[in-house]
Amino acid sequence: MSSIKKDLLEFAELEEKYAEELRELAKSLKHPVLRAIFESISKDSEKHSALYKAIAILVSEVQPFISEEDLVRITATIEKHIKLESLMLERARGILLKIEDPRVKLLAASIADDESKHHKLLLSIKTGIAEAETFTESMLWDLVWKESPWHGAPGG
Repeated sequence: MSSIKKDLLEFAELEEKYAEELRELAKSLKHPVLRAIFESISKDSEKHSALYKAIAILVSEVQPFISEEDLVRITATIEKHIKLESLMLERARGILLKIEDPRVKLLAASIADDESKHHKLLLSIKTGIAEAETFTESMLWDLVWKESPWHGAPGG
């Protein structure tokens, strides 16, 4: 196993342990806001663990191509969620403008920050991963005929 893959899997394991500790802390608390915050951070750690595992696979294995059909579904879902993230970001910012309570402002700012990051991430995924790793029919035909001296005509 490569050193980087080993490190990534170790990071994933650490994130999982951290997530479990935070879940246990959240369960023990009666304060609903603190419980929600620690549960949320726990879920982020679970997400980080899953991403570290995915990166370990990405750097150590050949990835399958994405089909054109999957790209259509991925693109449609991403575009839908980009619109939703924009709406939720607007709403979180609205709360920030309306509410004076610093506790609420802190939480609403955290939500707005997450929504902004999600929006940027979805845009990046669409172009940087989904589109970049899609194998299209035109690519197939280019592989079959582009370098062929006969270009589909008899002669070979």
